[in-house]
Amino acid sequence: MIQAYEKLCVEKADLESELGEMRALVETHLSRIRSLEQQLRQREANPFPALSAPLPGQEVPFLSLHPNPGLSHVLERPGGWPSRGLEAELEAARQEAQRAQHREEHLKAECERLQLELKHLQDSRQQEQSERDMAWVKKMGDD
Repeated sequence: MIQAYEKLCVEKADLESELGEMRALVETHLSRIRSLEQQLRQREANPFPALSAPLPGQEVPFLSLHPNPGLSHVLERPGGWPSRGLEAELEAARQEAQRAQHREEHLKAECERLQLELKHLQDSRQQEQSERDMAWVKKMGDD
């Protein structure tokens, strides 16, 4: 009984530390997602930052563009080529954050289950101790 109790205490401590790590991981992923979303919004707001208003006295070089069928999908799609990598990275980070949240929920449930089992063991241990004490008192009274 005592060994089971000690095992549960160790298991509970391990799960709580793992839960803490998972919470930190979720926070890291959420901050990364926020950062990526902000970068994506900035790129969508200004898809060509190099073509922003030039500084006074600065000339803007013009390039002649020739039609390139391979790039037409990039130019037609708003935010196309530069934001694809960010969108993919953002989606991957979201999925990883969801997995971390599911793992955290699982660990919380496991921790609660272990706490209930620990309470049950403590109660039964206390009851057994009480019964032993009563038996000892009765034995002493009989002697």
